[in-house]
Amino acid sequence: MAAMLVPATRSAFLRSTTTVWSRIGLTEVHNNHLCASFGTKINLVDTHVDWGSQAKLHPARIRGRKWLPGSASPNYPEFLKPPKDGFPYVFTPQEDTTASPEECAVAVRKVVHELLEKSNNGAVLFRGLPLQTAEDFSRVVNNLRLTLMRYEGGIAIRTEVAKAVYTASDEPPEFCIEPHNEMAYTTHPPEKIIFFCLDPPSPGAGGETVISDVREVLSRLDKDVVDKFEKLGVMYWKHLPSHTPGSYFSWQTSFQTEDRAVVEKQMIALANNTNWRWEDGNLSMWNILYPMYKYRGEKLWLCVAHGGHASYLKAHPLWFDKDIPNHHFPFHTYYGDGTDIETEVLQHIRDVHWQASMGFQMQKGDLLVLNNIYCQHARLSYTGKRKLAVALAKQDQVG
Repeated sequence: MAAMLVPATRSAFLRSTTTVWSRIGLTEVHNNHLCASFGTKINLVDTHVDWGSQAKLHPARIRGRKWLPGSASPNYPEFLKPPKDGFPYVFTPQEDTTASPEECAVAVRKVVHELLEKSNNGAVLFRGLPLQTAEDFSRVVNNLRLTLMRYEGGIAIRTEVAKAVYTASDEPPEFCIEPHNEMAYTTHPPEKIIFFCLDPPSPGAGGETVISDVREVLSRLDKDVVDKFEKLGVMYWKHLPSHTPGSYFSWQTSFQTEDRAVVEKQMIALANNTNWRWEDGNLSMWNILYPMYKYRGEKLWLCVAHGGHASYLKAHPLWFDKDIPNHHFPFHTYYGDGTDIETEVLQHIRDVHWQASMGFQMQKGDLLVLNNIYCQHARLSYTGKRKLAVALAKQDQVG
């Protein structure tokens, strides 16, 4: 099978390039927190959270967790680590406020600019803002002066709920989503991903939001593993059947057409090293990407060889009992030459990702902004309620 996956012609690996607090009026206040005053109804202060005590109260088991790919490994941490100071930074209103979403956006924007754009930080959490609904969240993100993206070409199950806002995931609650950079299987992944908590999980019921720094992931990965991926690249494979029932996206639904010629025209327009083939009316498409991403002068690990692999779906409650070849799952990964990624390599990558991960339960109204190039995210399984919304952004608008 592997030999069939190698395209006749293939482009070279694609590469993309792309705290001075006083400049925005940040000053020391009596409690040694940083305060941001922006001339609106809201002042934000850098706030300490005792993550460790919360984690001790409701520890989140990782090793041996059901519906978590690879969790039987002895190299998985037994429990999810709590966040550390500064990852994420936490900002809260200095006092009670009735600021509008647009006014909140002004304050949020200033902090994001300092922490995520002018510095090499990966995450900032805004807690206690007067925001409640998906519409509130939409009004914030649409006033952050960011270039927002539609979720086009993604493989997650999501529903648009407001302007530029989607459900974070419609996966079954019993499933654990692995750490990943959003849309790392595309040539132009979003630079920022923004989460908003509409309905928080109950304490101790799971649903922790997980984050990890790719720089720590890369430092933990075996050099031989990294070198092989750098030499061969990663092939991201996607299978779209023709109107097949079940958990698939058909190519007709994905491309919103019944015309193959229109599909091929759209794939050519993608200009992202996409190859495809038709087989019995079904569409398979794939691209080959370099696993490292040059960003702000640094080479970073931007690779979801594990999360895009069929083994991820084989640990999924909707797919675990499907007796089909790997390349007929909705997605799969290979080395760039079409050969299989070794099972032990996939496990090593998973081990490392969870060793570098930390997480917490989000609260109602929490707004979490991640630099998607530096910071990965994931989700643990849960019982009961939990609902997050998400928005994606490419880059800052000029001005």
